[in-house]
Amino acid sequence: MVPPELRRTLTSRDLTLLVIGSVIGSGIFIVPSVVLRQAGGHVPTAMLVWLIGGGLSLLGALSYAELSGMDRRAGGLYAYVQEAFGTFPAFLYGWTLFFVIGSGTVATLAVATTDYMGQFVTLSPFAAKVVAVALVAVTAVINVLGLRESASLQNLSTWIKTGAIVLMSVLLL
Repeated sequence: MVPPELRRTLTSRDLTLLVIGSVIGSGIFIVPSVVLRQAGGHVPTAMLVWLIGGGLSLLGALSYAELSGMDRRAGGLYAYVQEAFGTFPAFLYGWTLFFVIGSGTVATLAVATTDYMGQFVTLSPFAAKVVAVALVAVTAVINVLGLRESASLQNLSTWIKTGAIVLMSVLLL
């Protein structure tokens, strides 16, 4: 049985912003202070840690690029796990990604967002949790509406993250 052809609805702009948003990640607003704290406040050590982490990330990205060049199927890492280890490990990976990795990441980012909102709006601990759950629910609804709506949300998120980084860079010079 031949799999159905997937429709290509994302533009080059959408894909570029998706990659930029994935590379930057929302963790960029959370992790630097943790790294600096773990480095004992020593900025050169923290910068070295970031450089090493960037190098390791580059190696991972190059590995994915090589895999995607060798296997043109849709499915990302699931398809690679299936090819290398078989259907059952790929099944386990897919469900682990969905129930553990993905949901944990979404929950962490929602809580971090409400923590940052606390800088501008006073929220009780309960209200912060309600806002975090509402953020997850609204994002889920947008994703269910369709790929075009999801891409628009991703594009907006990437522009906000990029703008915040540029603004902080200019203000801290």
